[in-house]
Amino acid sequence: MITRERYTMGELVERTGTTPATVRHYLDLGLLPRPHRVAANRYLYDSRHEQAIRLIRLLQERRQLPLSQIRRLLPELLRIPGEQAFHPEMWDETVEVHLRERGRQLPSARLLRAGMSAFERHGFAEVRVDDVCRAAKVAKGSFYRHYRSKEDLFFAAASAAGDEVARTFSAEAEPGIGLDDAVVVLTNALARHLPLLLDLVALAAQRRPGHARVARRTFSALRAAVGHRVEPGLETDEAGAVVVDRALLACLRSLLGDEAIAPGGLAGVM
Repeated sequence: MITRERYTMGELVERTGTTPATVRHYLDLGLLPRPHRVAANRYLYDSRHEQAIRLIRLLQERRQLPLSQIRRLLPELLRIPGEQAFHPEMWDETVEVHLRERGRQLPSARLLRAGMSAFERHGFAEVRVDDVCRAAKVAKGSFYRHYRSKEDLFFAAASAAGDEVARTFSAEAEPGIGLDDAVVVLTNALARHLPLLLDLVALAAQRRPGHARVARRTFSALRAAVGHRVEPGLETDEAGAVVVDRALLACLRSLLGDEAIAPGGLAGVM
């Protein structure tokens, strides 16, 4: 019999950064297992509830999935051992299976894909919600059921772009890949989404609210994904940071020319 550490509602809220009302809402929707009742109005929670809440919030923030869709995906994701359930590539694989079974793509996914394409082609400032809705074949009134604003869609698109870069790198880089080879693979993986990611960094530099937070989260996740594939003997965080920095530098040199980047690296342009 598995014995799990149990938490009060207050402890669960503190561990997950959510609210009691949100926990109760998830319970009402059947997203969480029933808690252990110890008294008439007192319940205890455990690691299953903590993991499920973390996954729900990540799927909402990073994939913009509605709770109805998350309810169908969650049991399968929770069966994945350890921290693998929190890897974006696992979400994508599971989501794609469900989308194929339903025979169509969800409006939120169509909007996200159309938004990514528009932001990469034209930049944040030039994209209109009308254009994204038209490309996604979604009514403009429905847009705001999935995204609060154009900026909210941009954040989701930037996060999804970072996840796609990480997924492409992981698929093409053999475990234990050397630093130099890892830089080449990542540089190629970054190329497709570079305009969107650079736009995110530029808006963060302008101190636009929220952009620095999303940029840090996106590149931190990318460094972690890269670091896990690099040759043994190197610290994961350090290896990931080195490869990402060198790959970004290579991308900038391809755009600006070698003479625009000083030997010291990015300090020559920043």
